[in-house]
Amino acid sequence: SFLIEKMPPSVHPNYARISIKKANFSRVVESVSTGGGAFEITSIDGFPVSIKGDSIDMIVFCGKDARQDIEKIALSLEKNCIFDYAAKNNSCMADIKLDHNNSGPLLQALQNHPAVREVRCIEAVQPVIKKNGIVPPFMSAQDALEYAREKQCALWELASLYEETISGKTRSSIVTMMTEIVQVMRESALKGIAGEGAPRGFLGPAAGKIEKNIHLAGTKLVDMGVLNEVMVWATAVMEYDIRRGRVVAAPTGGSCGVLPAAVVLIGERMGKADEEIAKALLSAGLVGVFIDHFATFAAEICGCQAENGAAGSMAAAGGVDLLGGSPEEAFAASSLALQNILGMICDPVAGVGNVPCVSRNALSAVNAILSANMVLSGFDPFVPLDETIQAMMEVGRLMPEEHRCTARGGLCVTPSALRAQKLMERPLE
Repeated sequence: SFLIEKMPPSVHPNYARISIKKANFSRVVESVSTGGGAFEITSIDGFPVSIKGDSIDMIVFCGKDARQDIEKIALSLEKNCIFDYAAKNNSCMADIKLDHNNSGPLLQALQNHPAVREVRCIEAVQPVIKKNGIVPPFMSAQDALEYAREKQCALWELASLYEETISGKTRSSIVTMMTEIVQVMRESALKGIAGEGAPRGFLGPAAGKIEKNIHLAGTKLVDMGVLNEVMVWATAVMEYDIRRGRVVAAPTGGSCGVLPAAVVLIGERMGKADEEIAKALLSAGLVGVFIDHFATFAAEICGCQAENGAAGSMAAAGGVDLLGGSPEEAFAASSLALQNILGMICDPVAGVGNVPCVSRNALSAVNAILSANMVLSGFDPFVPLDETIQAMMEVGRLMPEEHRCTARGGLCVTPSALRAQKLMERPLE
């Protein structure tokens, strides 16, 4: 059963409390959404934790007096583990974070300890497990630029270095993984244009119709060249996402059409191989790292500027990479793209992405290309990327909650939106 409650402003806007009960067992888990389908477990049975799915977490319930024993066992068998604990009343819960799956000896030792009541192993769900005790070579765009100047690195190499450091993976395996992502993005666009997927929402698919019409003689269109194709791809991927097709949340499901359109399609039209496009996506991903460090991808916190704004900012860097620009130019284009969309609210009509999410994906993809072209042609956005990211977060804090993916403001409360809401609530025949 589900219960929706009004929470105080101090609580994360996308908070969930899950109570699990069965014979002789109960557990309460609290979590928050962090955007892009990702989430963080923040509490287990009232004990504070931070579990993000990028590590193997061994949760140990024991008596309060056994904490030192548990820590000693953990550090003796797993010298590189991260040990944390919380206590209340006479109980203790330890969270032992591991960066590998070979935890059998530790699990057995903990289960054999007389003061341990229960051990639960939470497997990683992210595609990359972060290495414990590793400090990334840079955390901000400014630090990355200084590193690039010193080491003479291309932007994609900076991105790969960051990923190599935190994951322990090789550069070739990282490029291979990103090349697979290129293929998934392309597939989602083509399937979206074909109208594949089960019907969902209050509007039918339009990408295929748009693609057909832009090539018809006599269609009333401004000649935007390849940007018309960008419009089709961004629309197609977002529509395929609505129909629960397989897409890449880059960085979120609500902005999943931006990078395929602005980077993958543009790379194809430039005659780039998939590996070159993958490197451009790595460059885009590095901008996403900085947004993740200093702001958010969650529309519930910052509105659509955190979704389509972030995606456009990332895609602008990828576009500059494809065009052979420098890291300085890539970050300038990213800053410009985010500046252009600063303050955009999140107001999905009837709770699905038909309106206005589909068209905002197309807008953000074109914005990314525009920003790359302006910077490479000599325009100076003046405000550095790090400062623009911080400004986005500040704008999000000041934005009314009605405009942050709550369906209580913007387009969501128009008469047309309310009609669409009733249509979505109609039972299936």
